[in-house]
Amino acid sequence: MFRWINVYLLFILFSINSAAQPETIYMSVLSSQKHQWGNIENPVIGIFRSSDTGRSWEHIGWRGYIRTFYTETGPDGTIWAGCGNGVLRSGDNGKSFAITTGWEITEALKVRVHPYRPGVAYAATAYGVFKTVDKANTWSEMNNGLPKLPFTSDILIDRQNPNRIFAATEDGIYVSFDGAGEWNSAGLKGKGIRIIVQHPTTASVLYTGTEDHGIYVSSDGGETWNRINNGLEHLTVYTIAIDEANPEILYAGTHGGGVYRSGNGGITWQQVIDGLTNFDVHSLLVLPSDTNIVFAGTLNGGLFISYNGGDSWIFNSQDGGQVWGLSLTATTPE
Repeated sequence: MFRWINVYLLFILFSINSAAQPETIYMSVLSSQKHQWGNIENPVIGIFRSSDTGRSWEHIGWRGYIRTFYTETGPDGTIWAGCGNGVLRSGDNGKSFAITTGWEITEALKVRVHPYRPGVAYAATAYGVFKTVDKANTWSEMNNGLPKLPFTSDILIDRQNPNRIFAATEDGIYVSFDGAGEWNSAGLKGKGIRIIVQHPTTASVLYTGTEDHGIYVSSDGGETWNRINNGLEHLTVYTIAIDEANPEILYAGTHGGGVYRSGNGGITWQQVIDGLTNFDVHSLLVLPSDTNIVFAGTLNGGLFISYNGGDSWIFNSQDGGQVWGLSLTATTPE
């Protein structure tokens, strides 16, 4: 009997320990203010990851001056990175990377992977949207219906309908209902869109950050948009992050204003910058396992971490670095 009790207790302890394992965080560093041409001791940039909540970081991938905008893992564990020279891909957990794109695809600002089909991915680039359906063996330009100058900062794949894709462009938001085959305007014409995110539980709710116009919300899947800038004094918004445990809590990373936080779904905003030494915040990440922990990546100021939901910030790593992107290991939607 005691043996079975001991086995049961070990099972419980194992389960608790497994559930408490921190997520793997990916940090994409575009450049470093401390870089000097010809200096052999320049800081390493590119892709970093942490499996201990940011206490330590491991550099993976090419060690040359690889300008990395964003890193994302697919549902099969494949790592994709949007870089200045195109899209890199690793199928061996980051031990090696190969460039998958040709000369026509550069300045890959975001890579988004299909939540159920890991061979399908989209790249948002300075020259529009590109797509692969064969694990990056080939890429196709998917700009039919986008503006003539299709600079695209971000892509959102609707988690309920992955054939519905949103593109954040310099001329507003565009939507496709056939996996980027054809695009149509989805509002905010004439505005530069920097980020578009989906509510974690209500798929019809979308938030977008803009250049000079602040934040907009849509409650009908992108058909209409309403401006929500009450308290937001810095109106270029690079990034938006949502607390999955309490989606009423939002964070916005701004140009010149650091981080703003809302506790009521964006109705009002409050600046939360205690401890920040750089106020150009380009990337944000809220840990699902402990949503009091928030990361903020700055332009030329490195990475900061908050352990109290943004009330105060502590420098974490990458002194002088442009932390352009932050992401987590992928989870397959239920």
